[in-house]
Amino acid sequence: MRVMEVAMEIALPPPVLEAIFKRHGYRPTRDAAMSTSVGGIGPLLRERIIAHGEENIETIGVTPLYQHTWIQSWFEWGQLHLEKRRVGMVLQQFLQDTSIDLSLTLFDGSVVKIHVWEAAYGKSKVYFLDCPEVIDVVYPSDEDAPLKHPNPAAWAHAARQKHSWLVGRGALLLAKALKFQPDITVLSETPTLFGHHKLAKDELQNDPFFASTRYIFNDHTPMEYAHPVWNKDMINTLKVDTSSYSWLPGNADLGEVDVTRLLIGICEGVFGVAQKHGRIMRAMPSLKDYAPKIEAVTNGIHVGIWQSPDYKDISQWTDADLLKLKKRKKDELLDWVWRQYGLWHTWKEQVQDKGVILWTRRITGYKRVDLLDTLCKDVSLRKQFLDLNLVLLVGVRIHQHDDQAQTMIYNLLDIISQDRRLQERIVFLDNFNVWMAPKLFQGTDAAIMLADDGREASATGFMKAQVNGGLIIASEDGAIPESVVFQGREKDGQTANGFEVPYVQGLPRADNLLRACKQFHQVLKNDALHAAMVRSAFSAVSQVNVVRTVQETRKIYDRLLSAQTPATTAISS
Repeated sequence: MRVMEVAMEIALPPPVLEAIFKRHGYRPTRDAAMSTSVGGIGPLLRERIIAHGEENIETIGVTPLYQHTWIQSWFEWGQLHLEKRRVGMVLQQFLQDTSIDLSLTLFDGSVVKIHVWEAAYGKSKVYFLDCPEVIDVVYPSDEDAPLKHPNPAAWAHAARQKHSWLVGRGALLLAKALKFQPDITVLSETPTLFGHHKLAKDELQNDPFFASTRYIFNDHTPMEYAHPVWNKDMINTLKVDTSSYSWLPGNADLGEVDVTRLLIGICEGVFGVAQKHGRIMRAMPSLKDYAPKIEAVTNGIHVGIWQSPDYKDISQWTDADLLKLKKRKKDELLDWVWRQYGLWHTWKEQVQDKGVILWTRRITGYKRVDLLDTLCKDVSLRKQFLDLNLVLLVGVRIHQHDDQAQTMIYNLLDIISQDRRLQERIVFLDNFNVWMAPKLFQGTDAAIMLADDGREASATGFMKAQVNGGLIIASEDGAIPESVVFQGREKDGQTANGFEVPYVQGLPRADNLLRACKQFHQVLKNDALHAAMVRSAFSAVSQVNVVRTVQETRKIYDRLLSAQTPATTAISS
């Protein structure tokens, strides 16, 4: 079986990142790590590709090579700094040159050259498409437009479409150059639609090389921005073939095409990334008639990457020894944070007896980092939080064009800068990235994972805490219900490993977040209960392990390959 994974971002593997660090040091490594992984999809695809190889599924990944990345810094006087940095030249030093050059005709008729690099992902390989004149930074925006461009928004829109075309059609050209005839091609998120050879009117559309390929659309978010609707002009500009499209009532006359619906219609397989996400997709008005086709395979993480080796053989340990190890890992984390982020000389001693909570998120409105703003502004909530023996480490990422997120963080930093107690207890870790992240998860006592009801597809950050015995403070969204047992909601002999932030009319609230933190604080005072909950967190390893994910996707692959012919038309009700 041959599988090709196509995505706009695939995080770099640890050996590459460590090699960069050994030669160039901390900052270039962090920047390189940020360039290929904006959100959770980068690490999870990296680890799915690695696990494919470990499960003896011949797999390649295809993704762009980005020349720049955006970094962000927080300053103690309440200032947020964004800066664009070059990473392409550094990355090329640690990727293998394939000597492959591709010539690709874009949808506008222009021809570009693509140089191809590769990296080992365990037994698998990922290929990076290098085309600086088209591909510069992941998910470009107005801020990435050339200096003094008359219409930065139009430039950014066109750039994203070119990215989409290049990664999709480029993946097809690369497969042919490698003579890698995929049995299965997985298209992750809608920007990869042009990785389906039938969807663009060009020389690849009827290429017999892909005649037997089965395609899978892997959706990673229920958010509207990831499910675009294109008008006639866009369809014509991008040379999209809509002959397979099943029009929604009233949309045929408008000529508007829901790209998710287009992909689901033409692909043989479809799956969301958590059981709840699958249900949400099936209930979407634009997808209801495709409900029988939409499956769910919950994301997983590579335990070998995220779990500290110290936790390998804890099943025979006493509770006292287990908690002693947890305390040692936390002390190591606090020392690392103190040194890495240049905190004042007494900070580590001030917080060494406190419980550590990690909150890492890509900042968007629905991920609800704004609750921290509410907690800090409200006098009563702030006092209650400061009365708890807890310290909060916050690692967040901001898109360069998200003014709402930037304002949110700016205001929050300003509040914290005015209160020395908050500075001690809420520490912002700038430039959260996939290279440094394991250190954070391996030492934390707990992790927060919040989202508005139904807005999180899966989330994997909480999984990275669980495999290190971390407890979870969360709302019941994404994959949370599948491995987190909330205190007070145990059944059938379960032991809790988390604390619920309940929804109120579909939204988490700051007072309920504080209540969950109080419950966690109480558990830290009870060694027997704490040890039992830590063991319950470790018991989730088999569920959150990416091996389970690959075993489930393999069943989909096998079923699709057993079908006589690939799908050629959409399925309508």
